[in-house]
Amino acid sequence: MVAVNKPFESTPTAIPDEEEGETLNVPLVNGNGKDNFTDNGSGGDSASAPVKKPSGLGESAPFWLFMLFLASVTMTVGNKYVMKAWGDFANTLTLLQNGTAVLYLAGSRYAGLLEMKPIDGQQWRVFAATAFFLSMQILTSLKALPYVAIATVVVFRNTCTVIIALVDYFFFGNKFSKLQMASLALTTVGMLVYAGQDINFNAVGYLWLVGNSFATIANTFWNKVFITKYTKELKVQTSYGVSLIQQIETLPIIFVCAAFNNEGGAYMAYTPLPLEAKLTILATCAGGVLIGIAYPKCFSLLSGTSVVVASTANKAVSILIGMYLFGTRLSGTQVLGLAICISGSLWYALEGKRK
Repeated sequence: MVAVNKPFESTPTAIPDEEEGETLNVPLVNGNGKDNFTDNGSGGDSASAPVKKPSGLGESAPFWLFMLFLASVTMTVGNKYVMKAWGDFANTLTLLQNGTAVLYLAGSRYAGLLEMKPIDGQQWRVFAATAFFLSMQILTSLKALPYVAIATVVVFRNTCTVIIALVDYFFFGNKFSKLQMASLALTTVGMLVYAGQDINFNAVGYLWLVGNSFATIANTFWNKVFITKYTKELKVQTSYGVSLIQQIETLPIIFVCAAFNNEGGAYMAYTPLPLEAKLTILATCAGGVLIGIAYPKCFSLLSGTSVVVASTANKAVSILIGMYLFGTRLSGTQVLGLAICISGSLWYALEGKRK
């Protein structure tokens, strides 16, 4: 899984969603292939630009919402399915997915489709930490999936939202409205209700998710400080360039992890897999790239609020599909806690849009 950098908004800190958290790290574009952080130094604010009427399928909001849905579900449900069938080779799967992302980004740079500035040694050094955190995010997420329900992953990711907001408040001096604080409290209540009655509790899965939460929070704040500095303030690199650097730097880290985990037999284990498992592996590689394309396109065609709501709906559908495919059962109390947690997270996101 590769990680998606949501566009930086007016909310305190951009928070990765659970299904996109390990997908292609491609930032928001303003609709003309340029980076929001570097387009004429405006920070991506296109409010004064003339509005083009969408024309054709490539400019159809419903089409790109469907692409976003398809990619989100593929990365969430598909990764769980692959890990249940090929669970000893999480790092190999990541190499395939991140390698696909690197090919897309590097190929697009070579073809002039994505704007990137020259890459120097300092950039490689600065973003090495991000690559490490990102690799740990990916590894821990994949390792957790065979043990826990997709709903549990959603709850943990929303808990990260609360923790990140608290760190933002106490250490970065960001202020929140009363409604935002209420939404964070509601998210926390939902998380506690769900976890307290988790009939699918698995200690190993929860430990991997705790590790994933640490990596997610660390990566979020490293990105907050350095990606913002290098792309928005100093403008020495575009977000596409940062994405390419990060993805390339994850490859040797993940390769070492694969060697340490003795994943040399990955191909031998891959060969007898059923056809649907092999196709799902390919679909997750493509899904990581697709979600990196679909998110910017949706933001360019729709309001940020609409995309947030669509993303939340994708989570709910992924949970339902996962319950059907993997036979996951949730108690009534869990469903209530999950609904409260997701509602609180959605409320927080929407309130952030109004600030």
